[in-house]
Amino acid sequence: MLYEAVPPSVAALLRDIHHWPLPLHTYLAGGTAIALYLDHRVSIDIDLFTEEAFYPGPVVSFIGQNHAIEVINVSERDTLNALVDSIKFSLFHYPYPLIKPMIANDAYNIYLASPEDIAAMKVVAIAQRGIAKDFVDLKALISTYGISLDDLMEMVQKKYRVSEEYRYQIKRSLVYFDDAVNNLVEITMIENGERVRLNQKEWGRVEDFFKKLVLG
Repeated sequence: MLYEAVPPSVAALLRDIHHWPLPLHTYLAGGTAIALYLDHRVSIDIDLFTEEAFYPGPVVSFIGQNHAIEVINVSERDTLNALVDSIKFSLFHYPYPLIKPMIANDAYNIYLASPEDIAAMKVVAIAQRGIAKDFVDLKALISTYGISLDDLMEMVQKKYRVSEEYRYQIKRSLVYFDDAVNNLVEITMIENGERVRLNQKEWGRVEDFFKKLVLG
């Protein structure tokens, strides 16, 4: 299957990942995982997560046998950020339970986090930093899968067991856009098979969507 939202260089790396000595139950999440579900926005990062603790060293050594790798940030355990063939790549120990089982993507022989899990992760990302692509991705998930605000909050609660205060912070974050508007030029959407830069008018629709979702 051809995904317009996944550049060829990213696709080539995705096809190779199942050969790597990754921890058990590693899955793809983030924008590229959503692109594999929805083909909605060009995504150039590969973000992998696992509930298993791991040592990055063997992973780095194996990748380096067949790919150019530049380590950006690595810890003795559980965290790896790198450029692999100039593509942003990350692998994190992520000790939060999956809401639903991982879903196999046969095109790349990898597992994806479920749309529900990714939606919860995007909500928390917005609460922490609020960049434009996270709003765009979350809107796409909500619209496609018919997720209500109550559904969204329930997903977050199941995954993260957050406090009532944090749930309130989440709702405020979903209608706070001051930081997000600085990143619009970085976003390329897929519309009718064509790549289109996100413009201010389309971003206005994103803001209106979340205002309606949260405020009614």
